[in-house]
Amino acid sequence: MAERKRPDPGRVLALLWGTATTPTPARGPRPKVTLDQIIRAGTDLADAEGLDALSMRRVAERLGVGTMSLYTYVPGRTELLHLMYDRAVGPTPPPPQGATWRQALRHYARLGRDLYRDHPWTLSVATPGLMLMSPNSTARADAVYAALAPLGLSAEQQAAIAGSVDAYVRGACQGSGVSLTSAGLDGGFTDTDDYERWWTEATPHLIELVTRERFPHLYAVWEAGAFEDFGDASFDYGLDRLLDGIERHLDGT
Repeated sequence: MAERKRPDPGRVLALLWGTATTPTPARGPRPKVTLDQIIRAGTDLADAEGLDALSMRRVAERLGVGTMSLYTYVPGRTELLHLMYDRAVGPTPPPPQGATWRQALRHYARLGRDLYRDHPWTLSVATPGLMLMSPNSTARADAVYAALAPLGLSAEQQAAIAGSVDAYVRGACQGSGVSLTSAGLDGGFTDTDDYERWWTEATPHLIELVTRERFPHLYAVWEAGAFEDFGDASFDYGLDRLLDGIERHLDGT
């Protein structure tokens, strides 16, 4: 099997930041697709079926063109994924005017949660250091640090706070099942209905295995329905406790 060539980071960044040029033939038929259409088709495919389904061939099929016609615009899957992720992040709306650092971080945390909900596959690629910096993701990170800048903290402290909030958001979304379409289990899940059927079929077995007698404390929480839905209230509760701890540390208490 031929070794797969590593993508050129310079080409990836040129596509992301808009410094790449796409040659346009002086003669001949007009191109059947645009870069925007390719990004949208890739995003729709990943939203519907997860990252495992994303390939240049599948994107071309969605657009009704030959696979080779995509390579004029995008060299491969890695470059396309970077473009899709930046498009999914999108522009970063500012927090309300006069927001405190805590209110601003809460605002940006919710934006991250919404990204993972709207595009579950982004949770698989949002690991720090995996994706190259893009215009929208860089602008969002800059906005977070702008909220922390007035506190007079060291660069290390700012990075630790921003990283802690980001880790909470990603962990909370992973725990809530947001990334089901990218779960990668054998036989995988294609949507939330598959996930719900999985648990519905497992419940009779779990009732026999996870009993009040064997696990009394966990059972009490389970029986109360606390695990049925990780909604806004649960997300905000955990986020606020994290911000409480940061605030107390900053206050020196």
